[in-house]
Amino acid sequence: MRVLRDSASIRSAGVDPAEPSLSVLISRLIADLDDEGCDLTEMVRIVVVQPGDALSTIDAELGFPLLERPLDVIETHDGWIELTMVLSDDGFGVVVYVPVRPDVDARLLAHCQEAMS
Repeated sequence: MRVLRDSASIRSAGVDPAEPSLSVLISRLIADLDDEGCDLTEMVRIVVVQPGDALSTIDAELGFPLLERPLDVIETHDGWIELTMVLSDDGFGVVVYVPVRPDVDARLLAHCQEAMS
């Protein structure tokens, strides 16, 4: 799992040539949130699920059980599912990117598919 907590790591992930499809998604998120170079640390935390990540590890990072939390937005993209949850009244949230691959936790993928129905 990759966790992007600060502006520098979020902005660099938006231009990562090693993950072009994910970089496009993160760049779009930055464009949606950015207000003239604002501090993204105060707005969002990004969690990128990796194949083999245990759901319990993801839950521990988030601080809550992902499968029990209502999603504010769920979107599908080429090879990725984007889960957005607003966590506070000031708009701070977490965005979880889940790769659509057979080696990703089956319960997580099933939850995503069910949420999109």
